[in-house]
Amino acid sequence: MPYPAEHKQQSRQRILDSAVRYFLQQGYEKTGISEIMQDAGLTHGGFYAHFSSKGELYIEAMTHAAKNGRFTAHLKNGKQGQAWFQGVLEGYLNLDHVEGEEHPCPLAFLVTDIATRESDVRHAYTRIYKSMNRYISRQAMEEPNRPSDDIYAVTAMMIGGVAISRAIDDPKLAKRLLHSCKQIAEKLIAGD
Repeated sequence: MPYPAEHKQQSRQRILDSAVRYFLQQGYEKTGISEIMQDAGLTHGGFYAHFSSKGELYIEAMTHAAKNGRFTAHLKNGKQGQAWFQGVLEGYLNLDHVEGEEHPCPLAFLVTDIATRESDVRHAYTRIYKSMNRYISRQAMEEPNRPSDDIYAVTAMMIGGVAISRAIDDPKLAKRLLHSCKQIAEKLIAGD
């Protein structure tokens, strides 16, 4: 007797949740399908009922992480304009995010891993990055003619600040770096 469609969707969700954890912690090369499936409580053979390849899973996991990540978690913070943007920065540029405790952003956590991947994986990363820029452009901009270069600089600083803070072994320096990125990003958005 076949499983109901709801069961298949729940299994797929468990696979994606496990894949996000493993890919964000270990990267593509060090993560195996077997460990993802075991973590999801499923058999290795069941993988192909949901995904055609590890690459497809990687793309879907990256998209899943972005939809549920640190940046999107702070999009609806109940504020508007500059206050909205400050709330996003507070949520994104902090040590909890760097440590990956809750909703890590795939843009920051996978930035070096993506550079060596296939074009479809890089395309998915690019799509997520463009989406981040669109959100900030739409929701944080009080000045309608703000140059898009300012937004690109801000998002690159956010992603880079988290990525570098993850790589260094000095928590005080990481905290200072995140604070500096936040201050400069606020100035760019304010037009100072």
